[in-house]
Parts: sequence; structure tokens; C-alpha cells
Amino acid sequence: MEISLNKVIDEQFIRTLEAMNTILAKAETHAKDRGFNPDSYLALRFAPDMLPFTKQVQIATDIAKGTVARLTNKKAPVFEDNETTFAELKTRIGKTIEFLASTKPEEYKGYESIVATFPWFPGKGLEGQDFLVSHALPNFYFHATTTYALLRMSGVKLGKADFLGKQNWKNV
Repeated sequence: MEISLNKVIDEQFIRTLEAMNTILAKAETHAKDRGFNPDSYLALRFAPDMLPFTKQVQIATDIAKGTVARLTNKKAPVFEDNETTFAELKTRIGKTIEFLASTKPEEYKGYESIVATFPWFPGKGLEGQDFLVSHALPNFYFHATTTYALLRMSGVKLGKADFLGKQNWKNV
């Protein structure tokens, strides 16, 4: 059975973003149960020179919507990167999921021949499949994993199943 690119997008980006919302909800509960504001997590970072927690979520959503936009030639929604609360981050994730879910399999037709370019690497580009496999997915998972790890490091009770999200288990 051949897998469609639309299915890959649904299974990878949407499922992980839904899991990210669940992880944020668990962090909120963890903070409230201990008597502090969950928004205090937003400035977390592993090292002084890394981007904070909020930026990790923002970049993960930007990669997901940007990838779909490039591969389908659609216009991605623009977010201002001004989220200052967990509620605002969850709204951003929700809007990203809505955009991703709006694509149809036929919109990816010919994605292999697109060339993704980047302003920070002038004169270079990646063809569609290379862009998805060697750039977009690894970058997305880097920021999704960092989001998870920052909260886990802070004592939020999370496990691998929280990161993986909903699985399509079948009885065998």
C-alpha cells in the first residue's frame, strides 16, 4: 500500500501538534497543583544562548504550516509571534492544525519538483522530497522534542506516550 503525502502530514505534524497541546495541558495542571502560574514555563531554556520555550512552540508551528504551504503552493496563516500565555500557545497550535487539516491529497501533486529556498542560504534550495525528509521533519521534531524536554526537566510528569500522541493501534 502506498502512503500519500497528505497522510504523512496528518500523521506526523497534526498528531504531534495535538500531543503538544496535551503536554501543555499537563504542564498547566502540574503548575496549578503546585501553586504557581504555568506561564512561568514560557521562559524556560536549557542554556543561556538557546531560544526559550515559547519560541520552541512558535517554530514548531511555523515549520508545520510553512512546509504544507510550500508543498501545496498555499498561503500559510501568519502569526505575530507575540504569545505570552499557555492559552495563546494552544490557540496557535489549534490554528496550525486547522490549516494543515484543510489540505487535500491532490494539493500535493508535483511537490517533488518544487524547490524550497531560504533567505538565510541565498542561492541554494532543496527539492520537495529532500526539503520534507531532510529539513522540515527533523527541524519540526527538534523543536517539538525541545518543548517536551523543557517541561519534563521542570518536573512535569510526562512520558514517551505523551510525546507520541494518539496511536492507531489495531487488535491483532
